[in-house]
Amino acid sequence: MRLFFPVLFLLVLSSSSSGQHNPIQAPNTFQADDNPNYWKNKKPHSAYWQQDVYYKIDARLDDQKDLISALMHLEYTNNSPDTLSQLVFHLYQNAFDKDSYAGDFNGIYLGKEDTLFQKIRVNALSVNDMSVEVVYDNSIMFVKLASPLVPGDVAKIDCSFQTQFGPIHGRMKMYNAWGSKHYNVVHWYPRISVYDHKFGWTTDQHLGQEFYADFGAFDVELDLPEQYVLDGSGFLSNRSEVLPSELMAKLAISNFAEKAWNEKPSEIIPASSKRKVWKFHAENVHDFAWTADPTYRIGASETILKSGHKVICYALAQEPHASRWQNAADYAAKIIDVYSNDFGEYVYHKMIVADARDGMEYPMLTLDGGGDPNYRSLFAHEIGHNWFFGMVGNNETYRASLDEGFTQFLTAWSITAIEGDTIGFNPHGETLNKLYQRERSVRDHQVYNGYYYASVMQGESPRLNTHSDHFKEPYLYGQVYSKTATMLYNLQ
Repeated sequence: MRLFFPVLFLLVLSSSSSGQHNPIQAPNTFQADDNPNYWKNKKPHSAYWQQDVYYKIDARLDDQKDLISALMHLEYTNNSPDTLSQLVFHLYQNAFDKDSYAGDFNGIYLGKEDTLFQKIRVNALSVNDMSVEVVYDNSIMFVKLASPLVPGDVAKIDCSFQTQFGPIHGRMKMYNAWGSKHYNVVHWYPRISVYDHKFGWTTDQHLGQEFYADFGAFDVELDLPEQYVLDGSGFLSNRSEVLPSELMAKLAISNFAEKAWNEKPSEIIPASSKRKVWKFHAENVHDFAWTADPTYRIGASETILKSGHKVICYALAQEPHASRWQNAADYAAKIIDVYSNDFGEYVYHKMIVADARDGMEYPMLTLDGGGDPNYRSLFAHEIGHNWFFGMVGNNETYRASLDEGFTQFLTAWSITAIEGDTIGFNPHGETLNKLYQRERSVRDHQVYNGYYYASVMQGESPRLNTHSDHFKEPYLYGQVYSKTATMLYNLQ
């Protein structure tokens, strides 16, 4: 297949590397001259710049209190031509605290005064070993610098923080998994805001929609009770220690191919006072997320792209769902192949599809729900985000269509490439769906129908160049997702 519309040529990606650059192992080589994905090594024009970040986070999960306690060291390089008198951080989970702007905006986060709300608490913070003034405005934290950060300088920020799981709000979730606890740990640390040439500091309050962040590297150590099985963004550098071959054999998803759906899971690692530390290194990314569950069972599939770049796809399925997750890793690998061949090669070494009651994307990690065949289009969409959210890294808060809309186009493209151009009956659907559902084209189902029925026929079809927070619900999907994808097919 060929691409006919030039707008996608914005995506210039490379997966090969040379010299000593090694993106999957410490130390941080993000700024190396031989990193093909570092912005300085592929500048679109001479005046172009981005800021660089390097996070080192040591975190500990208390699964009795549902609390993460962490120490964070952030090195922030000012590549801009401006002298900065302050730093700005996002505390995304504070959008789900009581009396938040998000609550005022959409009215869904209201609760009693004694309700335990989700929140990031910064306990201490210094910059270049100097104390600083900190001002909070709900999900935004302003740090007034004692000494300005001039162009070319590096600010070294040290921070201790705690992140509390509360009611299931947004994407960060904790829920009961057959008597155990499941954690989706996302947007969980103080994340420095983007300072760019268009807006300066981006200070959008988080209202439950989109995100924007700087590229760089992460070294993250996660200390959890021993029974949890987890994975996340980046290379798991001590995989043989935390997932030795004997344990991997017990956790293999194929062991549970015949297990009844939603049947109580077995106990492979008994709960105890013992703990494990999981060590990750990630480069060329703008976020770090992870998911943990004692009932996760693991599948893997490997694909080799045309350049010779190897990608391992992991499936993390809760054991009671394993029977319908048998092909998850293989299907993820097919999607990686299609996008790499048709849009630009996937630059990372792995992709995770995780059974996590969600549909959301992070670098190298997608949080999904359902089972085969329902999850196929969800995988296609969330994996597709690793192109237009992950590797391009556009400001999706400001222009959601550049993220969700382009990704919805990819979704229909890959499903057509893998399954053909017609969607058949769903054998796991409700009785009425089986009786009345007709076969229809992938493009109609994934693109056009959403635009027609959830946008045009509702009399709602605003300009795509609209801030993500300003699209009216419930028409967001028809506008941001389907209208953009319709436009791209028309351009093709």
